Amino acid sequence: MEDQWNMLVNKQKIAGGCFEYLSQEQIHVIHMASLEILERTGVVVLDDEALALLAEAGAHVEGNRVRIPAKLVEDAIKSAPPKITLCNVDGERKLHLYRNNVYYGLGTDLPKFIDPYSGEIRDTVLKDVEDVAKIAQYAVNIDFVANLGLASDVSQDVVDLYHFKAMRSYCGKPNWITATDYGNMKALIDMAAVNAGGYDQLRLNPTIGLYGEPISPLTNSKEATQKLLLCAEYGIPVTWASGIIAGGTGPATLAGTIALGNAEGLSGLVIHQLKNPGAPFIFGLVGSTMDMKASISCYGGAELPIIHAVVGQLAKFYNLPCYGTGGCSDSNAIDVQAGVESTFSNMLAALSGTNLVHDNAYLGAGLIGSLEMILMNSDIVGYIKRMEKGIDVNEETLCLDLIDQVGPGGQYMTQTHTFQHFREETYYPEFMNRKQYQAWQIAGSEDIRTVLNKKAREIIESDSELFVDEAVIREYDQIIRRREREIAEGKHHREDF
Repeated sequence: MEDQWNMLVNKQKIAGGCFEYLSQEQIHVIHMASLEILERTGVVVLDDEALALLAEAGAHVEGNRVRIPAKLVEDAIKSAPPKITLCNVDGERKLHLYRNNVYYGLGTDLPKFIDPYSGEIRDTVLKDVEDVAKIAQYAVNIDFVANLGLASDVSQDVVDLYHFKAMRSYCGKPNWITATDYGNMKALIDMAAVNAGGYDQLRLNPTIGLYGEPISPLTNSKEATQKLLLCAEYGIPVTWASGIIAGGTGPATLAGTIALGNAEGLSGLVIHQLKNPGAPFIFGLVGSTMDMKASISCYGGAELPIIHAVVGQLAKFYNLPCYGTGGCSDSNAIDVQAGVESTFSNMLAALSGTNLVHDNAYLGAGLIGSLEMILMNSDIVGYIKRMEKGIDVNEETLCLDLIDQVGPGGQYMTQTHTFQHFREETYYPEFMNRKQYQAWQIAGSEDIRTVLNKKAREIIESDSELFVDEAVIREYDQIIRRREREIAEGKHHREDF
């Protein structure tokens, strides 16, 4: 009997990557269109080292305009690794970016923040970033941390370094970062190497990854390209994800925008792999659409998850790790709209197999951050992870002997089998209400926003674990002061050092 039941398919999953929005033929057509864009139209590259690498490899270079042959693109795709691992602060390998593994985390650099005490929308300050790190550490379904806010109360020349110090101090999870320029990226690598035990260990077990971005349409800026090359040199995982907006910086048609944004991303991949073949590169495209009435990029629109579902398919076509977007909303408040839009984009990211899903807790069309939304999205992601987990089908889970023993009219609440399995079978969200009406009234009739706010305040007001010791903090401060001196001397780009 045991063999009979265990011969069944053991687990059926709604696995990452099970949903294909386009056919394989359509994906191939988009790929070929991107190759045509790179060969026919080309890209602007504003960095001399990148231009030299491209010219030497056989690209057609006229000034800053570069037309890239398909062979260079195909070679770059083949040389980039299909799997990348991101580590926590202790160097433990946590996020395995390949195939259909899906991980969720925050976004970066929002200028506004919802104050957890007054509820007002105000300028982001450094304490908000520290609080974000504390909340992200607490949120069990948030897999990686990013600063979320752009602190307005520290020097903007080194704001990214202060962000890193805040995140690393209060959160041990893998850290997704942005950097202002080449000099700041080098300083951030230096800071990360302090924790990792040196540059070789950081290369082997990277605790950080960089969000790199071309400028749509078809422009690779000097600052961004130099950071891309630096990451290739040091083996820091990096994405080159176009922030293209359909109807704004890209065609109004989704197919055209995806083909264009894909071409931009592939141009970065070519430059990156020419610098250091085999260096870790995460394929991605952060595409959205323009709302022509509101004149905003729609982070919560139906088209954003559609674009990212196709990006997930392209990543599998290229056999590369995938970077995408989810858990974001155009709402300016923690409300029903925010929950609905966050759920749709996170769910489709899972179904399309996006490895690294960033921008959770984005509100206000990418302008407003919120502590409460981090907690809300942790619950939402918990639902999705349970759906992904699937169902075990075997003798133990079918439990035919137990069903026969209990028989008609019996109950299962007091059975040992129930005690052994209910926790793993049923997802228990932390914040969603499951109290019946009277119990909910007795508990104070609190809505979800009130529950989230109370928990957020409890977390940020409690004594938080520090993930780096005082000696490391001192080294961070020394690196920040060194970088401030370099900036005072006018050192921003690679050629300044």
